[in-house]
Amino acid sequence: MKSNIILSSMMLLALLPVTGCDDWLEPKPMNDTDYNSSIKTDEYFASLREWKQSPGLPQVFVWFDNWTGTSPTGMNSLTGLPDSVTIASNWGSSGADTTKFNLSAAQKADMEYVQKVKGTKVVFTMFSRYIGEGLPYSKYPYYYDENKQYAHKTIMNNYYNYDKEEARKWIRRYAEDLYHACIETGYDGYDWDYEPGFGMGSGSNAPFWDSRYTELSCMFVEEMSYWFGRLAMDPSRDRGDRPMPERRLLFLIDGSVGVGGKMQDGWPLDCFDYYILQAYGASYLDPRVINAINDVSENYAFHDAVLEDPADIVGRIILTENFESFASNGGYFLNMSQYVYNGLYDGQPVDRQIGGCGAYRIGFDYDHGNLEYNGYPEYYWLRQGITNIYRIYRERQAQVNGSENN
Repeated sequence: MKSNIILSSMMLLALLPVTGCDDWLEPKPMNDTDYNSSIKTDEYFASLREWKQSPGLPQVFVWFDNWTGTSPTGMNSLTGLPDSVTIASNWGSSGADTTKFNLSAAQKADMEYVQKVKGTKVVFTMFSRYIGEGLPYSKYPYYYDENKQYAHKTIMNNYYNYDKEEARKWIRRYAEDLYHACIETGYDGYDWDYEPGFGMGSGSNAPFWDSRYTELSCMFVEEMSYWFGRLAMDPSRDRGDRPMPERRLLFLIDGSVGVGGKMQDGWPLDCFDYYILQAYGASYLDPRVINAINDVSENYAFHDAVLEDPADIVGRIILTENFESFASNGGYFLNMSQYVYNGLYDGQPVDRQIGGCGAYRIGFDYDHGNLEYNGYPEYYWLRQGITNIYRIYRERQAQVNGSENN
């Protein structure tokens, strides 16, 4: 029986195109409690990794909390996520969690497996409201005072007195430390949880979020953009005496994008890989997407540039639902996974599939009792969203290829 299943699956893999994986390709595990004993082959995983490098591929993004790495199929392990998840972020206990750079042996092994075998990118999420936030005292004591509390208020006091050189020195150091911590831990990038106006800090408690200190946040984003994102490895960019990053790292921003607290003018132009919209409970998505394009467009205008292709921004917007609140019914996650913006922006026609879909605290979607999707009893809503977004991607790719052949 086992040999017949393996043979049938290998024949299926040979017949299917290398343009998608998981819910359109993933065979059901023989043992639902252990993905590692499934019938997946080396060829399957090589195909999966190659597919995830496809230009313009929509992303499936999840914030992962309660991570231990010890259970290969449960809500505590990256390995147990559906194969088609492309980016998983270590949310930890909060965006200020300092344990993200002190991973256990089990967590490191778990992360390395999904990166090297499944081709999944693993990033870390940080509030980064002030200098030093999120970096542990054990490795970065100079961000702390004698009581092992953050000394950011003292460090930044000179900035408020307009000592910009002192501010730049510390901000540059913080950005470089985040980069080195990312590389040393093995992550693939940084997700900035930027949430001004949502009750998690303002003023001297969150100067990088405060619109009164726009110049300060501009320094932070600029310094981060030398290490993370679309501009980091530009060979024509003047880096001063900063070395080139060791490898390409993602730069994501979530939170106040396309909502009340807009992205601030003056940030380096187009340095983010993806704009992650917390469209929690949003039944109508067009306004959220349009507002996000407006945020980016206003930043272009600040730099005396014009956003010539709003479709490119749509293709880098990831819509997310909050499974802490809506895992029982999926919220509007399935709407997000099927979203295509087809309309006008500033009088210009735009027809573009969303850049991705995802969810906050994906672990809440792991166990839905008797509910199953395509034979899987776990990640009920996530798997349906994966099917939706890649079905639409394949259909649109086929339309493009068909029109080019006519």
